[in-house]
Amino acid sequence: MSGESQTPAAVGGLALPSGVLRVGPLQGEMTQSFLTRLAARYGMAFRDLLAAVVDVDGLPNAMGRAQLDSEIYLNQEARDRVAQLCRVPQDRLLRALPAWAQEEPRRRFATGPAAQFHHTAEKVRCWGPACPECTARRTGRRETARLYLEPQERVCLSHRRWLMHIPGTAGRVMDLAECGQVLDAQRRHVRLLRRSALASDAFEVARAVTSSWWWQTWPQEHMWSARLRSQDSAGLDQDAWRVVARELVIYPETVALATLLASDGFRHRVVADAQGHLPFRLADLPSLLTAVAGCVRRPWYVEQLARETSGPLFAWAYQCVRAQGGTRAAEQAMWAVAPAHRQLPLVDELAARARVGSGGRSAEGKRRRGHSRQADEAFAAGLVHASRYVREHGNLAVPQDTVIDSYRLGEWLSNVQTRAWAIAPDRAQALAVLDPWWNIPWSVQWQRSYYRARDHAAVAGPPNAAAGFPGTQILNGEWLYLQCTHYSTLHPEQQRLLADIGITAEAARTALLRFPRCSGGADQLVRAGWRGFRFARSAVACSA
Repeated sequence: MSGESQTPAAVGGLALPSGVLRVGPLQGEMTQSFLTRLAARYGMAFRDLLAAVVDVDGLPNAMGRAQLDSEIYLNQEARDRVAQLCRVPQDRLLRALPAWAQEEPRRRFATGPAAQFHHTAEKVRCWGPACPECTARRTGRRETARLYLEPQERVCLSHRRWLMHIPGTAGRVMDLAECGQVLDAQRRHVRLLRRSALASDAFEVARAVTSSWWWQTWPQEHMWSARLRSQDSAGLDQDAWRVVARELVIYPETVALATLLASDGFRHRVVADAQGHLPFRLADLPSLLTAVAGCVRRPWYVEQLARETSGPLFAWAYQCVRAQGGTRAAEQAMWAVAPAHRQLPLVDELAARARVGSGGRSAEGKRRRGHSRQADEAFAAGLVHASRYVREHGNLAVPQDTVIDSYRLGEWLSNVQTRAWAIAPDRAQALAVLDPWWNIPWSVQWQRSYYRARDHAAVAGPPNAAAGFPGTQILNGEWLYLQCTHYSTLHPEQQRLLADIGITAEAARTALLRFPRCSGGADQLVRAGWRGFRFARSAVACSA
């Protein structure tokens, strides 16, 4: 609303032209956007209005610099001056402007009104341009504004617009006339938020998953490339356009996946698929693969995703199975996207993918936000020692007390394995290159025993279960017999490993206890059998 008074205005020693106007904020508007519109109504530049609000004895009491995509934070004295200028009560400004009283700004002077500008992703929440038609209807004027936007608010259904955030700019309003799928997805998103308490968390997980798919070079992916081409990049180079348009393009699949993840029935099917085992790869959860591929209308995802042993979708599935019958904290962990799996702020993504020179290499103006140089160096050091261990032993089944040149490799690897589902994909891939079984969900002791059996089979051929594993050492034969007797309780991946050396489900059913060839008569056979029984009893836990 707006109106005029015949009383001249003087705020902060500045006489304002055209009387005193009443200018109201838009709901969810950024404070800097509101002040910019207020200045325009008084026929002033933003910097002149700012001087009227925060100058102390003619000197600016503001920290930072105004940018197209920045936000301004005001102290109480400055807020009082703004309320006097716009003639809107403080309580209404507090309700409409999310950053109005969010933070006490730093100041140049000890007293007086003060302001501070922020533009980083840590300080300024996700925003976008307001729909021009909606703004004109609410204010009676054609003017630009910026709003804080939740994911479901980025679509204006009334005018078929996508409200795009582009760092360093005031944003861009995209026409969705050719993107009916995005409009339909927004309707489904709103319905999901109304009926499910998990909707917001599920959407964050789904967005991390679809964002990770976005950067894959899958030749079967055609829908996203077609949707991307349907929008006008308006002068942005293709690398930058792929970054800023990502959220728009993947939005329908993100909503579909969020709806699936929020379903109680789906989560119960995932847990049932696991059969009491933590997954090693997504192939261990066939119901999940089928459902995910179906909800995003990409049947080829079943095969494409089956090999995944890391990433946000695997992390969610792992925590879903782990939370079964667990504590409230375990259930909450299912919806906490690991920092390594979160999408980067757009400004960081643009910097990381900026081209420099003719070589086309990527550059970062500064270190990636939330990334620790010390953590990178520690992981690199551990990887060097892990590589040395693999060269010597052929695998990463490392006992926890293993030390190499005073470096506690076993302890380091155990710590990495504890939160392996949450590590960055590039780190998981680096370890998988050394040993694809580096992060088994069963004991390292089982894996070491398996490698001994595998090495024997490579020399002597597949073990003969029906004959009692002749030719094997006593402990090796007893271990193989134990796996056969507990075959149905083993992890599916353990069963696949055993099948690789000839111990299939059929062979396991015919297995006999391994007895050594000896001349000691029945007493020695009995003693050998008793050793096998004791070994089996003590090693049951090691087979799980």
